[in-house]
Amino acid sequence: MKPVGYLLNTPEGPAGEPGPFYNYILAGNGLFLTAENPQLRALISLAEARVRGLWPLEPLLELRHGRIPAQLLSLVVGTMCASPDREMYASIIWDGERYAIRLPDQERDAGHVTYETLRGTVAEIHSHGRTGAFFSGVDDRDEQGFLVSVVLGRVDTLLPEAMARLCVYGYFAPVRLAEVFEGLPPRVEELWNTN
Repeated sequence: MKPVGYLLNTPEGPAGEPGPFYNYILAGNGLFLTAENPQLRALISLAEARVRGLWPLEPLLELRHGRIPAQLLSLVVGTMCASPDREMYASIIWDGERYAIRLPDQERDAGHVTYETLRGTVAEIHSHGRTGAFFSGVDDRDEQGFLVSVVLGRVDTLLPEAMARLCVYGYFAPVRLAEVFEGLPPRVEELWNTN
């Protein structure tokens, strides 16, 4: 069995042999990638193109247990703001009944945090301490699974920055925090990155 599927989006739906991990889908409006697990279902655009004879697709992000409660994001933001001199990592998992925060063992300093992604992680949040919120090359290498990633920056200020993206096995798509969380803490500025 191939680990990846290659499908065509026909009027009857995707046709071809699906893979167990993810599928590339050629659609009327470009190339897409789809993946799903017990916590998430996603469809992201990889490249736009007009392809005659195929049906278009629209990007999708579905959290299978609903959006994550806003108070969990608030708790993580507060914890990271209390430690602005060192980067920090938090995982939001689905524990079978509800979303929960986990702070796994991690090595932290002013310029990086080393951690192990926990099983069942739906969203991971890490801080960049006093610097701005952005996804670095190190983040790109670390975030090779299937989850939502949030980076916080300027956690030493009254208005920390936040940016989110969907990570699908080495591919990335920007998402709004409101797609993932039921609300935003009042003192967080969301940055939007289309790269």
